[in-house]
Amino acid sequence: MRIIGVDPGLVNTGYGVIDVNGRSTVAVEGGVSKTKASDALEFRLAAIYRDIKEVIEEHKPNVMAVEDLHSRYRNLKTAIIMGHARGVVVLAAGEAGIPVFHYQPTQAKNLVTGSGRADKEQVQRAVAVHLRLTGLDNEHVADAFSLAICHAMMSDSPVAKVI
Repeated sequence: MRIIGVDPGLVNTGYGVIDVNGRSTVAVEGGVSKTKASDALEFRLAAIYRDIKEVIEEHKPNVMAVEDLHSRYRNLKTAIIMGHARGVVVLAAGEAGIPVFHYQPTQAKNLVTGSGRADKEQVQRAVAVHLRLTGLDNEHVADAFSLAICHAMMSDSPVAKVI
């Protein structure tokens, strides 16, 4: 199974593509779609959409795991902006016919690190261990890979199959 994990954000949208074969999980590609704060919202969203669409077309994932909106945004505007970024990412998946699974950041952190309260550095180290990488220095890519790993674990779980 090939999974694309996406950590959506208006400035930095991280993505990570993994292949899962039994208990083997391998990193295929990870990267970040970056936009400029000085650009208009519509152009930033179009750039994120194009970048994610290109990754989907190149790597042909079977599913997408995306970070769900969480309930602790400091203000409503942040949640709305995050929703816009998530929307174009999910649109790219829907257009390609890829099912999308939504995970809370704490759920992905818990499955990957053992703690839902893990900090960015812990997530980066844990993801590197899971994927047998020498290091991972971008938090957005690490978060995206953690979502993909989370989906791999959840889809292999007997509990997930019952739900």
